[in-house]
Amino acid sequence: MTAIASVLVFLILPLALGGAEPVAQSAYFVPGNPKAGMQAFLDKGCARCHSVLGEGGRTAPDLARAPAGHLSATEVVAAMWNHAPAMWQRMELERLATPKFAGEEMTNLFAFLYSVRSLDEPGDAERGRKLLADKKCLECHTLPPSGDRIAPDLRNWTSYRNPVSWIQAMWNHGLAMHDKMAARGLTWPKFDQSEMADIIAYIRTLGGASRTRVHLRLANPEAGAQLFVSKGCAACHAGGRAPDLGTQPMPRTLGQFAAHMWNHAPAMWAGMQARRIQPPQFSNHEMADLIAYLFTQRYFEARGSADRGRRVFHDKGCGGCHSPGSGSARGPNLAQWRGAARPVRLAAALWNHGPLMLGNMRQQHIPWPRFRAEEVAHLMEFLDRGQPPQERSGGKP
Repeated sequence: MTAIASVLVFLILPLALGGAEPVAQSAYFVPGNPKAGMQAFLDKGCARCHSVLGEGGRTAPDLARAPAGHLSATEVVAAMWNHAPAMWQRMELERLATPKFAGEEMTNLFAFLYSVRSLDEPGDAERGRKLLADKKCLECHTLPPSGDRIAPDLRNWTSYRNPVSWIQAMWNHGLAMHDKMAARGLTWPKFDQSEMADIIAYIRTLGGASRTRVHLRLANPEAGAQLFVSKGCAACHAGGRAPDLGTQPMPRTLGQFAAHMWNHAPAMWAGMQARRIQPPQFSNHEMADLIAYLFTQRYFEARGSADRGRRVFHDKGCGGCHSPGSGSARGPNLAQWRGAARPVRLAAALWNHGPLMLGNMRQQHIPWPRFRAEEVAHLMEFLDRGQPPQERSGGKP
């Protein structure tokens, strides 16, 4: 599992620890400590079945790879809830004790999983070498350098240890590259999701061990939110002229984000040119903050509907055992969740009390309910606000 510890060193997301310049916590930060979450993942025995980036057990999905898309906090809870009975059954067959999680441990575990899911698979240097030739990058970026080179020597980029530095450099110089390529009759290359990681892997092989490495400080999503406005991104992406980045599907990993931004850059520049807007420039820190802001928007979702949550509570049969307000019930009274209902708390409660709950439900021939992510969001809002008037008065939902 040392491989898991190694990759965390290079994280630049707001929940990473790899920077020397601290920033204050804010509501934009993904809560939790991913390094502590990694330790909980190991100590609680999760790695016996689940792997992360190929390291760990093989009897359950690799949590850094499956599913392929991004997961928000409520989506993680829904996935955990829906698959919990199968996990408990397998643990019972293998005579493994079900671990307990304190609230902080579950928060850290979520931060760890969110971190590693943002990392790319290790790139293939040989594929990267071929890509540079196939995509005609070496028409301008020659290796080794020659007298007619019209673009920087890519060996200068060997110090970039993460995709964010590449995104920043490619964006800042991309428009000039686009114009030079057009003048030479070259088409703008497009990259698939994994190809950027391959190119980075190859470029990193060109530098010596003594070269300076460029690491970014701890990224600040709150500063990224301000940059999103001040750099003019919001004028299009929040103004209806371009996709809303808070609601549109986005790449899951940093390398995929780099490829996505590169592929769409000409269209963005054309839109700015039509509106006579000069493309903004970003420093390394600014690009890290901007991407951190965009990534954290996936973790947090819009609040659900308490009224819909009341219907979910009723339709899923939760009220048969639990009372959301007052009165007796076969399960714990959920009034204590008022003002404190959060997805991570539900995950901890599920894991700590779920096996007993599942046993009781089986004795009563009650099927285990399944939840969609949006249903979890609505249920959280219902429990957080407390019992609506209809429920308190005994009326039917």
